[in-house]
Amino acid sequence: MSNFTWTDEDRRAVDTARVLAADAVQKVGNGHPGTAISLAPVAYLLYQKVMKTDPTDDKWIGRDRFVLSAGHASILQYSQLYLGGLGLELEDIESLRTFGSRTPGHPEYGHTKFVETTTGPLGAGISNAVGMAMAARRQRGIYAPGAEGETPFDYFVYSILGDGCMQEGVQAEAASLAGTQELGNLIVIYDDNRITIEGDTKIAFGEDVSKR
Repeated sequence: MSNFTWTDEDRRAVDTARVLAADAVQKVGNGHPGTAISLAPVAYLLYQKVMKTDPTDDKWIGRDRFVLSAGHASILQYSQLYLGGLGLELEDIESLRTFGSRTPGHPEYGHTKFVETTTGPLGAGISNAVGMAMAARRQRGIYAPGAEGETPFDYFVYSILGDGCMQEGVQAEAASLAGTQELGNLIVIYDDNRITIEGDTKIAFGEDVSKR
């Protein structure tokens, strides 16, 4: 990643993800395309350039984990699973948010491959991510305490959360625990877009997140 150069092919891939998100939501008539469009470059970078995955084994212990705490933006994750050959096909994207599809309105663990946990209630996803990061460190301590170099337990946990997650108490508690435990294997991406259905987030949320 240190020598990664953004190419025209990467740009086209990101644009494709954006179009997939917009078209899928338009087709079904409901959903949340905004985050999927704005964060398409981030999700693409993680899934296609950064995270360790095995397309043939969604349970591989050494895989990096991705948790979309802002679960309402599920098409953000689904589009990258499709583009990365991770268990979804174009027809799955086309059947977004329909009964019986592999692409429900919120990511569901055990229903869609490479979805690490069910998310929907705001703040729950990042809390799960903290637990996963703690589990990885615990696993290494039990199974490879003196191992030199990288082990299957040295995976990273990536999580995307938004303003709604930041307003939840469970998120604050999990963040406090993560800081106390100094979880260096947890990487959180905060989507501070300041937009809600009711207007700017400042009407309900005025904290200095960076300071906290």
